[in-house]
Parts: sequence; C-alpha cells; structure tokens
Amino acid sequence: MKKIRIHGDYMQQMAKEFDCSIQTVRMSLYYVFNSDKSKEIRKRAKELLQKEVAAIIEE
Repeated sequence: MKKIRIHGDYMQQMAKEFDCSIQTVRMSLYYVFNSDKSKEIRKRAKELLQKEVAAIIEE
C-alpha cells in the first residue's frame, strides 16, 4: 500500500496552502484521491520531507 507519512503539523500547513480540509490532504497522501490538486499535495509533501532531511544532514 502506497502512502506518504508526514507529521500532522505539515498536514495542517498544506490544508491552508491548498485551501482544502485536512481530510483531503490525508486522502491525497494515502493515494485515495488522484486529482490534480492531490498530485500537487503529494509533490509539496515530498518537498517538505526533503527539506526536513536536508536540515538533519546539515546538523
């Protein structure tokens, strides 16, 4: 089963960014939804995770 797991704070942030509900973000990250907005949400989640990893590596 494919899914992108991120912290709830990021879900709230993305819900505000994309003007949608946290449920929409969650379902997009669990690949239940596959709309254009869902694809953008997944792309943004990956960017946030990569940014977090980069911060850990720099420490």
